[in-house]
Amino acid sequence: MRKYIIFILIVTLIISFILGLYVYKLKKLNEEIAFEVEYKKVKTNDIITQAEEMLKETSSNDNKTSPNTRLIEKIYYKDCGHLVQTEKEMREDLVNKTETEFRLSYKDWEIQTFTTNEVMVYKEVADFCDEHFLLKDVAGKINVYKLDKNDVEKELVKETEIQTKYLSELDIDNLKKGMKVYSKKQLNQLLEDFE
Repeated sequence: MRKYIIFILIVTLIISFILGLYVYKLKKLNEEIAFEVEYKKVKTNDIITQAEEMLKETSSNDNKTSPNTRLIEKIYYKDCGHLVQTEKEMREDLVNKTETEFRLSYKDWEIQTFTTNEVMVYKEVADFCDEHFLLKDVAGKINVYKLDKNDVEKELVKETEIQTKYLSELDIDNLKKGMKVYSKKQLNQLLEDFE
């Protein structure tokens, strides 16, 4: 019986030792896991903080339109091959917009330049521009007509007070036949030259 008691004590001692070792390892493992979780939490918080700072920097550097931003629209007319460029005031609904927000209002346009000072947009259309003019001598004065797609007089735009009798013979002959002009800038320059 004594052997039996000694045997039970030894087995109990071995089981206690193994159980103690198991509990020790389990405690150590829990500490390592807790440390790793805390480390990852700190690292995640650092990453989140860095991302928020980068986002703040990016959003503060975004170009936005203002009431003083120049809006330049360039339209290429395929039918006549002319590029018409017009400068417009920034519409109120387009003020304080980023390029992405601005793009929503100009869906069919290509944005060529987008800064706080200037926005330049471009598009091509299969049409004929409205900057085709004809200058004619009518009763000794120069009249300005708009032309249609077929270079035919469409409408009277302006009756000037410029008298043709003071012009050169060549200019008078050209005006009697009709002088075609293909932009408002060229039209204004020619009228100034005739004055």
